[in-house]
Amino acid sequence: MTSEPGAPAGGAMTHLRRHCESVSDAMAAAAGDDRAFGPAELDHLESCLRCRVELSRYRRLMDAMCLLRETSAPEDARLESQILVHLDRYGHRWAWERKPRVAATVAAGAAAAAGVLAFTARHRRAARLAS
Repeated sequence: MTSEPGAPAGGAMTHLRRHCESVSDAMAAAAGDDRAFGPAELDHLESCLRCRVELSRYRRLMDAMCLLRETSAPEDARLESQILVHLDRYGHRWAWERKPRVAATVAAGAAAAAGVLAFTARHRRAARLAS
């Protein structure tokens, strides 16, 4: 079994992937300005295309986050009043639709509890008569 010239051997590929994982963690920290790259990580970035692409994506993401932080969202003066009108219009209907459902749930729970109590009382009475 021969490999292509210049292709890394299996052990070298595993070592490269492990190094990519450690550099990936360093890139995440460096993107958040928590720390800078070390010399070994910089050497790896020079030779690994996949890690350079990932670093480029981190940089673009951080640039976009900075732009979002600097721009302000336009305020709509009518938005608050529209929300309040909508809540007034539909909020009361929601309460009336929910009351029967809540009442039915409570009634079913009470009936189930009464059934359990009746069953245990009957079971105890039968056990007392049997002994």
